[in-house]
Amino acid sequence: MSANIETPNEPLSISILAFPGMSVGTPVSGLFETLAIGNAVLNGGRPGETAHFHVEIVGPEPGIFPGACGLPLQVHRGVAEVERTDIVIAPSMFLPEEGWVKGRQPEVIAWLRRQHEAGADLCTACAGALVLAETGLLDGRETTTHWAFADTFRRNFPQVRLRLEELLVVNGTRGEFVMSGAANSWQDLILFLIARHVSPRAAQSVGKFLLYQWNMPSQAPFMPFSPGTDHGDGAIRAVQEYLDANTRLDLSVDELADRTGLARATFNRRFARATGHAPIDYLQRLRVEKAKAMLEETGEPIEEIGWQVGYDEPAAFRRIFRKVTRLTPSDYRRKFRVIKADRTSGTGLPND
Repeated sequence: MSANIETPNEPLSISILAFPGMSVGTPVSGLFETLAIGNAVLNGGRPGETAHFHVEIVGPEPGIFPGACGLPLQVHRGVAEVERTDIVIAPSMFLPEEGWVKGRQPEVIAWLRRQHEAGADLCTACAGALVLAETGLLDGRETTTHWAFADTFRRNFPQVRLRLEELLVVNGTRGEFVMSGAANSWQDLILFLIARHVSPRAAQSVGKFLLYQWNMPSQAPFMPFSPGTDHGDGAIRAVQEYLDANTRLDLSVDELADRTGLARATFNRRFARATGHAPIDYLQRLRVEKAKAMLEETGEPIEEIGWQVGYDEPAAFRRIFRKVTRLTPSDYRRKFRVIKADRTSGTGLPND
């Protein structure tokens, strides 16, 4: 550890929010320990020297509480005790079966508004975006979160624009809202904050030491396409079921409209209203989803996979695949190819 970044006069105060029974332990402890290790890395391996970051875990009240998975979480101070902080981070949570319910944390929501008024950056990872959205500060703005929480987010906060394909979204009049996407995207978030408040070289040093992969362009490659069918339009649901059962997807929108007996314009309008996607976009996403599985699980040539999911032209397949996932088929295969363990050597090898 030999970054030797110049230490500040005053450490940056960072408050990590944790909610008893809801917060996930790994992101909370991971953020805390990344910043603690970061202090040592940026001081050239001398943890006792002046810190870059003063970090604590805050919540509705102090104490030791079980996290969402049962792992104990220590909340150092209740938010009522924290008059001022520089950065607040609301990381991942597990939600109850009914999803997000507004009004359950009024003290925390009011505290977040006060911190924003005082100039703090308000940051989130994964489901933490729901907490920030409840403040009303994101109204009319964009954010990202885990795609699993899209329905409950849109139901509670229709005035906030979700950009689920984005790994990191920064907005606000001074860039004070910084939101990262699913699961381990908190690593991108914390490196972004170190780069902003210390320096890009400092973020690089911490990332290298901890083997964090920084600057992933998007979380689009990770997102499954799983459209709902509980929209109440029986004709459109029948088309969706027909598509799910098809082994090949070289179908046209006209063919799908013909199956319903609807005029093309009427079919397009009803399909988009029911599914949230135009029929051609829906078809393309289904084709890409099937291609993703084949790229992960088989060694078939990319051109053959494109043909099997409905593209006669390899260039068209590559273009659509990249549009949806933001990766080329080759890059996707390299990143997500299913690995099998080689018991003789203890290495992981691509699954043939």
